[in-house]
Amino acid sequence: MVITLPWEVTPTLAVGPGCAALGVGRRAWLGEFPDPATAHASLSAAAGVAPEVVAVDLHPGDPARRWAAQAGLPIRAVPRHHALVAAVLATHAVGPDEQVIGLALDHGGYGPDGATWGSEVLIAGYKDARRMSHLDYVRVAGATAARPHRLALAHLRHAGIPWDLDLPPVRACSTRERRTLAHQLETGYGCGATASLGHLLDALAALGLEGRGVGTPYPAMGLDPGTLVRAVVADLRRGTPTDEIAARVRATVVALTAEQVRRCADDTGLDVVALAGDVFDDPALTRATRKTLPGFTVLSGKPPLVLGRLLCAAAG
Repeated sequence: MVITLPWEVTPTLAVGPGCAALGVGRRAWLGEFPDPATAHASLSAAAGVAPEVVAVDLHPGDPARRWAAQAGLPIRAVPRHHALVAAVLATHAVGPDEQVIGLALDHGGYGPDGATWGSEVLIAGYKDARRMSHLDYVRVAGATAARPHRLALAHLRHAGIPWDLDLPPVRACSTRERRTLAHQLETGYGCGATASLGHLLDALAALGLEGRGVGTPYPAMGLDPGTLVRAVVADLRRGTPTDEIAARVRATVVALTAEQVRRCADDTGLDVVALAGDVFDDPALTRATRKTLPGFTVLSGKPPLVLGRLLCAAAG
């Protein structure tokens, strides 16, 4: 498809997993492609112009980066969470020189420090993004979407909660797996660090939380996810219904993000907020976030990540 861009760009190709976008002037051609080479050929033919630069993810292992280097094309690497916010700005035709408070909350992406980001409060425009706050890092090892119990055990360890068998993710691990994971988390061998809110929510879901409502938040948790994990485990052990706990978790996330937004607004005078990332795929959480930000203009949407990556790279 062809979309209108909020400002003129030099020919820039942005590539992501299975999709790509080529921006030329005030238009961008977007589509799904099996690989960067096919995207380059197809979009260049559609636009009638070849790109002057290729925008890729910041991760050094991004296949698009390797392809662009082999093709001899200039490369601009864009952090995932900057691109997420920029894509929302483009959807709302925000100008090239404007800045907003960006909430980039998702299941993680490679950050400039090599850790997994995903709870980002940014001051962002297209050209740059400044990280204002995020959740404290949690050491993780071998956690995947298919193995959320490992995320849960890492968050329990971070929170100082013993791996007792009354907790579902502990029971989901064999004794050998728990022993190996404990050694990794203690020594750091084979571990990474995550500040992803999506990872935290997955870890709490692995404790057996269910429900989609928004309830009363837990007392202020600050930026340490261990505070929320301890509160949730205490409620579980008291026999609190899991849907009630899930609603309190969602409300706590909303309260924390609103607090961080207001802090940024006090520091910068900005009054526009962009909601970006897959955490906002939750309609109840998104509605509640909007309600806690009276006086702010709140932008949201689910635009393609490559659109934001294109505009960040084009902005220089």
